[in-house]
Amino acid sequence: MRRHLKARYLVPALVALVMIIYGAFTSVRNTRAILVDAKSVAHTHQVMIELENCLVAMLNLETGHRGYLITGEDDYLAPYEKALKEVGAKMDALAKLTNDNPVQQARMQRILALVEEKKAELKSGIDARRDEGFDAAAKIVGTNVGRTLMDEIRELIDSMRLEEADLLTEQNQRMVQNFKDTNRVVVNTGGVALLAGVTGVILLGLYLGAKEREAELELEKEKAEQADKAKTDFLAMMSHEIRTPMNAILGFGELLHESVEKPQNKHFAHAIVTSGRSLLTLINDILDLSKIEAAKLELNPEAVEMKRFADGLETLFSYRAREKGLEFTIRIERSVPAYLYFDALRLRQVLVNLIGNAVKFTHNGHVTVTMRGEGEGDETVLAVEVEDTGIGIAKDKLRDIFRPFYQVESQQGRQFQGTGLGLSICERLVSLMNGDIGARSTPGKGSTFHLRVPVRPCQGHAAEQTTVGDGVVDFNRLAPAKILVVDDVPLNRELIRGFLMGTHHEVLEAENGEQAVMLCLRTKPQVVLMDLRMPVTEGRTAHGLLKANEETKHIPLVAMSASMPLEEQGDLKRLFDGFASKPVSRERLYLELARFLPVHAAAATARPQAVEPVVIAVSDRTWPELRPALERLRETKLPALIKLVPAQATAGFAGEIAALAESHHCPPLEDYARRLATAAGTMDVAEAGRLLEAFPGVIELLVADV
Repeated sequence: MRRHLKARYLVPALVALVMIIYGAFTSVRNTRAILVDAKSVAHTHQVMIELENCLVAMLNLETGHRGYLITGEDDYLAPYEKALKEVGAKMDALAKLTNDNPVQQARMQRILALVEEKKAELKSGIDARRDEGFDAAAKIVGTNVGRTLMDEIRELIDSMRLEEADLLTEQNQRMVQNFKDTNRVVVNTGGVALLAGVTGVILLGLYLGAKEREAELELEKEKAEQADKAKTDFLAMMSHEIRTPMNAILGFGELLHESVEKPQNKHFAHAIVTSGRSLLTLINDILDLSKIEAAKLELNPEAVEMKRFADGLETLFSYRAREKGLEFTIRIERSVPAYLYFDALRLRQVLVNLIGNAVKFTHNGHVTVTMRGEGEGDETVLAVEVEDTGIGIAKDKLRDIFRPFYQVESQQGRQFQGTGLGLSICERLVSLMNGDIGARSTPGKGSTFHLRVPVRPCQGHAAEQTTVGDGVVDFNRLAPAKILVVDDVPLNRELIRGFLMGTHHEVLEAENGEQAVMLCLRTKPQVVLMDLRMPVTEGRTAHGLLKANEETKHIPLVAMSASMPLEEQGDLKRLFDGFASKPVSRERLYLELARFLPVHAAAATARPQAVEPVVIAVSDRTWPELRPALERLRETKLPALIKLVPAQATAGFAGEIAALAESHHCPPLEDYARRLATAAGTMDVAEAGRLLEAFPGVIELLVADV
C-alpha cells in the first residue's frame, strides 16, 4: 500500500514542495533586495541633504567674509570662522557618503580642490583689508576669481544633486517591482501550499487506512529476524554440541583401530570411524549450506603455492584411490603461476568434494585432475577439470545434480551414501568466488566436472605446510617436547593424551585458561593446544595474557574449537599461531605440532610400548619452601629407587613425601605420594617406576617460583 501511495502522489508532493521552497526562497531574496534598496534610498537622501548643507556652508562663508571687508571690524570675522569650520566638516561628511560612487567621488575631489582655492582667495582678501585697507581688499574682490570659483562649485553640487536624484528614482522603481514580485510569489505559493495541504490530508487519510497493514508487516519482519537469529544461534550451538562428542568418537575410534589386533574388532573400529566421518560430513554440509543461504559466508583470500596445494589434494586421495585400484593423477600445466591469490580453504572444499565424488563413483580406470591458467594479470582465471571413468550421469540430470538434497535416482546411484548437498554447496561457493562450474558426462563412460575461478598472481611465499608424506603418523619424528593441553572437557584432553601415549613427549593438562597461564609460567611448554570456549578464563583471554608476558610470549599457541564458523577461522589463524578445528585427527594433530617442533631426519621404526604419561593435579599456588627437602630426596634416594624400584623402599619414599605434603598443606603432592604408595603396596612395579621417573617434573611443577 505504501508503494502505491508513493507511486501515485510522490510527483505532486515533490512539485508542491519545490514550489513552496521556491516561493520561500524568492520571498526572502526579494525582501532582502527591498531592504537593501531602502537602505540605498536613505543613503541617497542623506547625500542630497549633505550637498545642500555644503552649499549653505559656502554661502555663509562668503557672507562673513563680505561683512568684514565692508566694515573692517573683527566682530564680523566670528561668523566667517564658524562657517570655515562647518565647510570642512560638511565636505568631509559628503566625501564619506559618496566614496562608493566613482563618478560622484571624482566630482567631490574637484569640489574639495575648488573649496581650498576659495578659502585661499577669501583669506587673501581678509589679509589685504587688515593690512592695506578697504581699497586693496576691493581690488582683490574685483578680479571676480572668487565668483568664478563659487559658480563652478555650484555647478558641481548641482550635478551631484541631479545624479543622486536619478539614482533615487531608479531605487524607488526597483523597490516597487520587488514588492510586486513578492506579492505575486506569495499568492502563487499560498495557492500551491493550499493544494499541497489538501493532498497531504488525502495522503494522511490513505496512510492511516494502511497503518494496520503496515504494523502487521513490521511484526512479520520482526518475527522473521528473530527466527533468523534463532536459527544462527541454533546452528552455532549444534556445531559445538555435535562436534564435541564427535571429537571423542572419531579420535578414540582411531585409537581403538590401532590398538586392537583381532581382524573382526578392527573391522568394527573401522566402521565406527567411517560412519563418524560420514556424519561429520553431513553436519558440515548442512552448516555450510545454511551460512551460504543466510549470506554470512565470507571469502578470505591468501597467497597459495600451487604445487603444495595440489600435493595436499594428492596426499588426501591417493591412498583411497589405490585401495580401489584406480589411477589417480593431478596435473598442473605450465600456464599456472607458481603462486596465486585466492581463498584456498573454499576452493579446496570444492575440489575435495568433486574429487571425492569422482573416486567414490569410479570402480575402475582413472581419476585425473587438471589445472591450467588462462589470461594474465587481474584477468587470470584458474581452470580445473576433474575427469573420471565412473558410472556417469544422464544428460537430462546434469543441471539437477546442483540442486540441494538432489540425488540421481538410479539403480547404481542409490548404493552410494550421500546428502545431496555437496554439489549444491560447490556451485554456491564457486559463484561466491565469481566463478562458474559445470559438468559433462556419458552414462557408463564417466564424467568431467569443470570450474573456472578468477585469481590473481602474486609474489612471495605461501604459508609453510607440513605433510605426513607416506600417510603414517609417528609423533616420535618430532623433537621431544612438553605439550600443554587446555580443555574443559576431560574426554578431549584424554584423546590428545591417547594420541601421544607411548611417545617421547610429555603431556600436561589444564581445565581452563587461568590454569594454562599458571602452568606456562611454571613449566614453559614447547606447544600449547588451547580450546576457546572454557569456564573461568576462555581461550582468547588466556592468549592475550600469555602473549603479554615476556616469559611466555614465545610459546606457540594452537587454537582448537568445535564451534568456530569457517568464515571466522581466518581471524583465529591471524590471532593464534595455529588452528585445528574439532574433531581433531591424529594426522591433523601431527601437522599442527610439526609446524612448531623440529622433525627428525629419520623416523622411528616402531612405536614404543604404550605408557600413560603422569598427570599432576593443577593448583592455584606453588610451594617454593618445599624445594630444599624435595631436591634432597631427588639427589639422595631417587637414583637408587629408579634402578630397582624396590617395593618397601619405594613405600618409605612415598611416606616421606606424604609427610612433607601434609606439613606444608600441599594437596597435589599428597595425591602424588598416595598414588606412589598405592603402586608400591600393590607391587605394580611399572606404575611405581613411571611415578618415580616423573618425580623431577613434579618438583618443578609444584615448587617453581612464578
